[in-house]
Amino acid sequence: MHPVVLTPKMPGRFYFIFGEPIETKGREKELRDKEKAQHLYLHVKSEVESCIKYLKEKREEDPYRSILPRLLYQAAHGSDAEIPTFEP
Repeated sequence: MHPVVLTPKMPGRFYFIFGEPIETKGREKELRDKEKAQHLYLHVKSEVESCIKYLKEKREEDPYRSILPRLLYQAAHGSDAEIPTFEP
């Protein structure tokens, strides 16, 4: 028998972005057509995937991604200091 050992994960940053709205209002009849609905689905999927790819790239470039650099920044600039982030 092997004991189960759990190690807590250090908290990281959350990365999120709001993409451009995709208007579906007034397109109810159009979206009943499977081919047009599939086209819209692929468009939405592509937009979501590009946002995720963008955020992953920004996450890799983030010098404050892990907790230690964030703690050091706050220690140097005060606990009320907002830790820098990227501009989309």
